[in-house]
Amino acid sequence: MTHCVFVHGIGSHPPADVWKSQWDLALFGRPMGEQTCGAYWADILHGDSDERASTQTLSIGDRDVSSVLEDAGLEPDDARAAEFVRRLSARLDLTGDIGTESVSTRAIPAPSSWRGRIADAFLRRFVKDTAAYFFDPDVRRRIKKRLQRQISKADQPFVLVSHSMGTIIAYEVLCEMTQQQRELVSLFVTLGSPLGIREILDQLVEDGLPIEVPNGIGCWHNFADRLDPVSLDSRLANDFAVSQSAFGEIQDHRIINRSLWGFTSVNPHDSAGYLSHPEVRAVVHQVMRFDSTGRFVIARDVAHGFAAREMRQPVLIEVLEWKYPAVDESYDAMEKRERQQRKRSKNLKSLAGRIKHLAREVEAVVEEYCDEDDPEDAVEAARVQRLRKYVAAHLTPTEIQALAMDHADLNIYAMWRSSAKKKLIHRSHRAIGADAARASFNSGGRGITWAVLDTGCRFDHPHFRRQRKSDKTGYDNSLVIEVLDCTTASNEPVLIQDSSKSDPDGHGTHVCGIITGRGKERSLTHSGVAPKTKLLVYKVLDDHGFGEDASIIKAIDDIFRRNENNSGMAVHGVNLSLGGSFDPTVYGCGFSPICKELRDLWRQGTLVCVAAGNDGQIQVSTQEGPFDLNTSLSIGDPANLDDCIAVGSVNTDKPYLHGISHFSSRGPTMDGRIKPDVVAPGERISSCSNDFNGRLYRESSGTSMACPHVSGMLAAFLSVRREFIGRPDEVKKILLNNCNDVGRDRNHQGHGIPNLLKMLTET
Repeated sequence: MTHCVFVHGIGSHPPADVWKSQWDLALFGRPMGEQTCGAYWADILHGDSDERASTQTLSIGDRDVSSVLEDAGLEPDDARAAEFVRRLSARLDLTGDIGTESVSTRAIPAPSSWRGRIADAFLRRFVKDTAAYFFDPDVRRRIKKRLQRQISKADQPFVLVSHSMGTIIAYEVLCEMTQQQRELVSLFVTLGSPLGIREILDQLVEDGLPIEVPNGIGCWHNFADRLDPVSLDSRLANDFAVSQSAFGEIQDHRIINRSLWGFTSVNPHDSAGYLSHPEVRAVVHQVMRFDSTGRFVIARDVAHGFAAREMRQPVLIEVLEWKYPAVDESYDAMEKRERQQRKRSKNLKSLAGRIKHLAREVEAVVEEYCDEDDPEDAVEAARVQRLRKYVAAHLTPTEIQALAMDHADLNIYAMWRSSAKKKLIHRSHRAIGADAARASFNSGGRGITWAVLDTGCRFDHPHFRRQRKSDKTGYDNSLVIEVLDCTTASNEPVLIQDSSKSDPDGHGTHVCGIITGRGKERSLTHSGVAPKTKLLVYKVLDDHGFGEDASIIKAIDDIFRRNENNSGMAVHGVNLSLGGSFDPTVYGCGFSPICKELRDLWRQGTLVCVAAGNDGQIQVSTQEGPFDLNTSLSIGDPANLDDCIAVGSVNTDKPYLHGISHFSSRGPTMDGRIKPDVVAPGERISSCSNDFNGRLYRESSGTSMACPHVSGMLAAFLSVRREFIGRPDEVKKILLNNCNDVGRDRNHQGHGIPNLLKMLTET
């Protein structure tokens, strides 16, 4: 993975290793070890920092120019420096008099929580630190050397992330680098940059620097919060010219952290608010090829709250329930750590013991970092509580970061914001009338078999267990009849015996859990739409979720043979939460090889449900940067088949208010037919996880999640109205005639949200 170099901004900071860990947690959600490094220079201007120092320590200096210069370590009679301080202070609209000039108070574009003492003190610190950098040659040389030293170690492409005054330092160092060195900078990120301020630009020009995009760097992304007074000019692209050797102009992003407005001490310029912003993360993670859905210690919304540095926020600290390595820890290191823990305390062997131990450690951290005279008051304010699998507390960002840095020894799996609401699978049942239908018609799917063509399925998941008192964990005790591998070179599907290899990807397990089964986790019940339906699962996609037509057709052929050799219907329906692009120059719409095979299956009497696709919103490149665009004609293949039920996605909780999911593919088809046929809940759906070292259930979004809702509905319908088995055209007609209109365009919603209770009562 590409490495990342950090450069911080103004103010005193914690020691270098602590500061670097804080940025790791805010940007990546976990300690990154040697994959990141920092150009730390706070000690040059502010001396040795205390561990408790925040990243933006504020101090109000005298309003006289000479006092500001003295505070910055400059000579009071330095005319150039004095003029710079006077002009920059006026530009930033500091209240009060600077020397002999009266500075007017124009409204800083920020909520009231940012105005007053915090804004005034912060901007004065910015003026002093910037003046010290520009007008003290020794300070400037020493600060730049810190970054130059880190860059000189690079022997492969890296990402350079800078904040506040750090963006000035980074820009100057880039300009002074050789062309060969600059070519290693695959991404340059500036956060809350003052480079757009005219007084800063004038100073750079006066010092002989070209105001242009440095030659050779891969790309430059600039992020500016609308409320940040330091990034007064949020656009840098119109200030920095693009030379012939540069790869492109600056990509400016204007962002806003509305979620922080409720905090009374929020600082819109704070580095944590920028680093944890989803747009910043997306740009950095993409270039670094970082898996942002992987393991983390601090959830993004918790890291986002770091910008309100004096506020306590409610968090849930999840304790490791099974043996699971820390984010930056090998299994051997984990075993060694656990042996040491067992020596220290036998109580750590049990989950309850680990909870009790962690709660004591949280209180100790609160006492250590509190600024109050009485530590007991701080512990009381922290509201530390021991739950069955969590420790709940109200913690400051400093306390959260301290715990996260020691997460391995404390058996911390992750830290979540306790105010977050999790959408459970049974909540999506209400939208399609499945819960009411089960209560009225006992429509559990008994006697129905559904095929799932996907990445496989963990058939030993407790969710699929039929006999709860039985110790059996194989197929004999599972609602999953078989998992057959169609990705091998064999002519026939191969039975998968080892459950641990039945779905390494996890997508298929998640889909299967939406259709059938029932289970509990943390006293919460997770139920499939038709919880008694049996499944025949075909692994047609590899362990990374990719496959080819041959594997899918192999599965379809096997289903066809099973039905053909059975006196009745061996398989009543098929779910395909998969698809691909469609080339109309090769096949007629709905007549690809897969479509033709599925058409034969449909005409044999098997219902076919297909996900519409997740191409409803695409990102296009424009002169002003990437732009998200919702598109029609985005139905994939084989969802464009007429003899199937194509399913789009709708908002889970408020479908009639929020409507169609932004990612859900839109019709019409290439040959002008309305698609999708129906829509179903597909946003943040909770279902089975294939990773037993983590949690039994996880959330996922997409039309892949919407499609099995309809498969489950149809299985439930057939279990009650068995006379419609083998008559897919009639079942589809009943489905489409009993939908609730969402009030959106037909090529977005199809016929609307199907309602199982209506289907049963109308037949």
